[in-house]
Amino acid sequence: MKKQGRLITVLVLALIVVIFAVLNVEPVAINFGFTHVKWPLIIVILVSLLIGAIITFLAATGSTLSQRKAQKEMTKEVTELRDNQAAQIKAAVEAEKIKNQKAFDKALADKEAEVRELHAKINQITQTSDHHNA
Repeated sequence: MKKQGRLITVLVLALIVVIFAVLNVEPVAINFGFTHVKWPLIIVILVSLLIGAIITFLAATGSTLSQRKAQKEMTKEVTELRDNQAAQIKAAVEAEKIKNQKAFDKALADKEAEVRELHAKINQITQTSDHHNA
């Protein structure tokens, strides 16, 4: 449906240009600075239109290229930021893991010391009760 609409639009515009060309065939003088020529008015209009279209195309192409370049740079920057963030998160997780392991090891060592103290107390109590019983 879109293609049919575009085709109809192009045909209508072409018809308008043809009618415009038929109505504007009288020659006009053009001064290029170094020479003078007489061309039909429609040729002057169409050449001017073509030059304007080329200038517009070149300006749009330049703008598009600069936008693509900026987009590539931003994509690269986003990728680098993601990689850096992932590395920072990984480092933070590792640091937290080490911190937690150290805290666990310390708590375990404290509990083992408590167990040794309790064993020592039990042995002391056992020895004391053995001396009293003997």
